[in-house]
Amino acid sequence: MTDGATSTTNVVPKPSTLSLLDSVVSIQLIKNRLMGIQVLEIDQSAVVTPSARDYLKEFKVLVARCPTNEAETATKSWPIESGGHDGPRLQRLMVAGTASWLPSVAKQLCSKQARVCTSSADDSSALRTIADGLRAGHQAGVVIVHSPHATCWQAARDESLRPAVVASWTELNDVLREVPANVLILSAKTWNVPSACNSARRFFQHLQNRS
Repeated sequence: MTDGATSTTNVVPKPSTLSLLDSVVSIQLIKNRLMGIQVLEIDQSAVVTPSARDYLKEFKVLVARCPTNEAETATKSWPIESGGHDGPRLQRLMVAGTASWLPSVAKQLCSKQARVCTSSADDSSALRTIADGLRAGHQAGVVIVHSPHATCWQAARDESLRPAVVASWTELNDVLREVPANVLILSAKTWNVPSACNSARRFFQHLQNRS
């Protein structure tokens, strides 16, 4: 009908899509479900694991993050990530913080293991950097701050974060074994460059083993 054609003049047909409501998109969740799929629609705050991103890349599937607000869904286009096949690889781990020696951590950590962000102005900003990174698809984060317990309290108010304060290197393995944390919080006052780098490497290995 003419009326129907007129009402859809500005609507671009959506490609073949798979929509998921899961908070974590793993390779187990999408395996054998991408045949003929061009776009994977997920929640704005969903985390896509690195192995799942590799699988999406193999099938050349783009990722669309759906606005959680219904009004936004009706009026805004969904942001499309190019991580499916031609975008930058998201590392499993992010490191952020307010420690003055954070640039030295960046020099010592392998870029394939972690993305080390520039020093933040305050602890809240550092935590926000980690939270935004996890929502964008990074798997976990290490935040090095001057007030670790206050930062942990703040992180606990965010449903997407599972924070744990790690007081020392000897405590790290206990934390990783006992708590399904996705954010480790280290004190800039008691940790130093070598120990912080070693904790990030250990966390990276832990994440690899869980994938």
